[in-house]
Amino acid sequence: MNSFHPSDNTEGSATSDAAPPSLTEAIVCSITMQSHSTALVVENDPTSAELLRLLLETEGFRVITAASGEEAVEIARRVPLRLITLDVHLPGMDGWKFLLNLQDSLGLASAPVIIIDGLTDMGLALSRGAAAVLEKPVQPAELQISLALLGLRPDRPQTRTILVVDEDEETVNQDTLDSGPKRGCGRGERA
Repeated sequence: MNSFHPSDNTEGSATSDAAPPSLTEAIVCSITMQSHSTALVVENDPTSAELLRLLLETEGFRVITAASGEEAVEIARRVPLRLITLDVHLPGMDGWKFLLNLQDSLGLASAPVIIIDGLTDMGLALSRGAAAVLEKPVQPAELQISLALLGLRPDRPQTRTILVVDEDEETVNQDTLDSGPKRGCGRGERA
């Protein structure tokens, strides 16, 4: 199973029948998205990884996931990261070894690491290089506070683009979010 998951997968969600992207595709997608900060979620539980991905995307991050420390190190070597979330209970290279590997690799230790685990000793985690520790299940407010304390929250509202496709021209042109110009697809028009 390939656990790398760029968050802008336009072919469908992580549960779609489409083949998951390769490591190279994940890295290329991440690097080419200059407008987003990239976060790496290192988590071997797919449900927890998906929750973190959604929470971080809501905060404006582009997210790549890895299910092991080895995969995470490979990504960290190739992709400029702004944030890493880490479960310390990983198969193979556990989270503690991953942290040591980051510290030993020149340039990889620049992204803050938030440990997200159920039973982690906060003092131990911070002494080994973690920037913050959160308990599972992650609460959105706690994640937002940690991101703000680390200086990783956007300080201005983000602009969102929404495509409305409807037969009714009035619905397409309805002013619901702002007073700016609208573009939509009415009957017979193509996006």
